[in-house]
Amino acid sequence: MPFAAPLFLFVPLLSAAPVLEYKPGAFAAEIRQTDRRDRLEYEIQFPSVLTSPFAANNTVWGHLSLPSGPGPFPCILVLPVMAAPNIWIERRFIKRFERDGFAVLWLEMPYQFHRRAHPTLPSGQGFLSRTASRLAFNFRQSALDARRALDWLSRHPKVDRRRIGLFGISLGALVGSAVYSVDATPQYAVFLLGGADFPDLVGRSAMTGPFIRRAGIKPEELRSEWRGLDPLEYQQNNRAKPALLVNASWDRVIPAANALKLKEAFPGSRQFWVPLGHYSSLLHLVWIPRYISRDFLSVFRSIKVKNP
Repeated sequence: MPFAAPLFLFVPLLSAAPVLEYKPGAFAAEIRQTDRRDRLEYEIQFPSVLTSPFAANNTVWGHLSLPSGPGPFPCILVLPVMAAPNIWIERRFIKRFERDGFAVLWLEMPYQFHRRAHPTLPSGQGFLSRTASRLAFNFRQSALDARRALDWLSRHPKVDRRRIGLFGISLGALVGSAVYSVDATPQYAVFLLGGADFPDLVGRSAMTGPFIRRAGIKPEELRSEWRGLDPLEYQQNNRAKPALLVNASWDRVIPAANALKLKEAFPGSRQFWVPLGHYSSLLHLVWIPRYISRDFLSVFRSIKVKNP
């Protein structure tokens, strides 16, 4: 099927702090269908809410998988890790979500895959910037792109807008927790290896801390530039929001102190800890995709459907 570019008008469902506010407006979404035997698959492109200096980064790529049948289906938006060369990790969860009957949309976040500033650069490399303001811009772009994707999903005829979930891993969990704090579309969220108090986290992290220090970025700069992006700032708004937080006991990329702050940011969430570290916790992929998918199923089944 050739690309089609219909215009849609999207209206945000929740007024948010200005830094994460998603403003209404028409935009063109290009959709290409690539069928599978048991699923309908679509490649989606739409303009990023924010404009970066790199043209390739200003088009968001999404990958939607739908069950066969009329629907509407419960749906999960998947936000990936930052710098992996592929989505091998996310694919373990996507396959499980599909098996359990979910529609699934995963997004390429800024500087990933098709959105790289240059084809020779590794995926995700451009996300970490040498200034606090640009780093905050990249994070904000990620969050607003996810909000636009949620808005698009909520109007898709085969998606049950009352059963839309949010799932993020590592950077995807950080971005997802900010989005969940300000957007009323998701009814449930699961954050794997996430944390909060972002300015503190990027300084403590074994992954980003050395980079931040080499770049000469000061903690007070991070605090100033990241104001309005952290789920801790929305604790009162998050009080009644259900979520599952999964963290690794020996994680040095997302320190335990920051993982616990994510629990503070979502007082009604459940949090459990698995052994091993940020990367070695890959061993839990033998069981955790099924656990998380069943958790989504359980929550969505408990949502009482009202006549529209």
